Amino acid sequence: MQKYTTIVIGSGPAGHTAAVRLAQLGARVAIVERDYVGGICTNWGCTPSKSMIESAKIARLAREASRYGVHVGGVSVNFQEVAARRDEVIARSRQAVVDLLRYHDVHIYQGEADVMEPGQVRVRRGKLDRDGLVMHYSGHEEQLQAEHIILSTGSVPATPDFVRPDDPFIVSSNRLITIGDLPKRLTIIGGGVIGLEFATIFANLGSQVTIIEHLDRVLAAMDPEISAAITAEMEAVGVRILTSHRVFSLASGVAYAEHQLTHDAIEVPSDAILIATGRRPVIQAGMFDRLGIAYDRHGIGVDEYLRTNVPGVWAIGDATGKSVLAHVGMQQGIVAAENIMAGPEAPLRCMDYSVIPAVVYSIPEVVGVGEVPADLTDVQTFSVPFSVNLRARIEAFEAGFMKIWVRRGCVLAAQAMGYNVSEIMQELANMIALRTPVEHVADIIHAHPTYSEITRSLLEYAVGKHVDFVPADA
Repeated sequence: MQKYTTIVIGSGPAGHTAAVRLAQLGARVAIVERDYVGGICTNWGCTPSKSMIESAKIARLAREASRYGVHVGGVSVNFQEVAARRDEVIARSRQAVVDLLRYHDVHIYQGEADVMEPGQVRVRRGKLDRDGLVMHYSGHEEQLQAEHIILSTGSVPATPDFVRPDDPFIVSSNRLITIGDLPKRLTIIGGGVIGLEFATIFANLGSQVTIIEHLDRVLAAMDPEISAAITAEMEAVGVRILTSHRVFSLASGVAYAEHQLTHDAIEVPSDAILIATGRRPVIQAGMFDRLGIAYDRHGIGVDEYLRTNVPGVWAIGDATGKSVLAHVGMQQGIVAAENIMAGPEAPLRCMDYSVIPAVVYSIPEVVGVGEVPADLTDVQTFSVPFSVNLRARIEAFEAGFMKIWVRRGCVLAAQAMGYNVSEIMQELANMIALRTPVEHVADIIHAHPTYSEITRSLLEYAVGKHVDFVPADA
């Protein structure tokens, strides 16, 4: 029987990050994966979707090249080549995870893990078919032993009750991101992050896209100004957005919905229907009940140190129900690993969820960080449009704005829509986390001309020193 310090079940961002950090701290580590190494993010989530979004950006830029004085004729999209590039990026990213684990001497077991009791794991060895869709088990089983076990089993797309699993027109986000042919008409049920990212991909590559959202606006968790702005951007590229509509039936590629106030009925035909109503954690109820692990439909119960209620068993990533963001899972993996390897007298590290940047990779991007307070009594808001930024004017990416909420000289929350806002929001995230006074960062020199200058413009505005633009309310 192979003995380890820790066995990690699941090799997604949370799992493989935990495994690497454990190995760095001197642990003997095994990781068990029943699908492709890298998990959802690498194989069916972040990597393929952002690869296809990049193709969508290039297609859009080529069509709009004349605004730069460059005239490109006959722009066309070869979706098979887009898909081939996507698959190449996936394969390289997956191999990078495998190489990383091997470099740190993490033992990789391909197969299905079953925790028999704390410290004991049975692995039913198997091999994926060429498409990675079916695991073929060899009949060979191995018994592994470890002082600690980390559950990092991820999540799956959530599906409404009215969806028939055998409906050929229904595709999950996992399936849609791996297709080889472009659907002429795509209906997306759900106007959240997943829905908008897929709308961005397929609308810009040539599909006719309809989004059906039961709330009164898309990205309902964001500021209403963000929702309105991204709606306008989506509609400008032909996306049809139906808010306040409830889908009550799907049949033969037709979505049947009604307006929630007027009850007017509509029918939306399409070649493919994406259910983008969120994700749910993978819960192995039988195993958890046998072990006595606390869980509910929202995820595996963990404390602030990522421990379950069963000694020696930890949980991280989507399976905890805390977040489905890869970067949150990665941080959980680091925290859990460091707590496992902490000495008996060393204080454990708490997982902090208070400052989490969240990005929508639409065109343009949307990002938010921090919590907008419900009570705005002593809160000031400041907003700066991208059009005041010289780099944005030079590159003709003037759509969007950045907005902050400030209390007693410190930023509480920030939201933005604009070109590459995911890359410039971190400065504000750091300010929120460190409670850095606005004036301290406003006084720091930012390179000119750069997109990061919009942050300085916004912070200078907040302290009354705006020297590079005239506020809209002036």
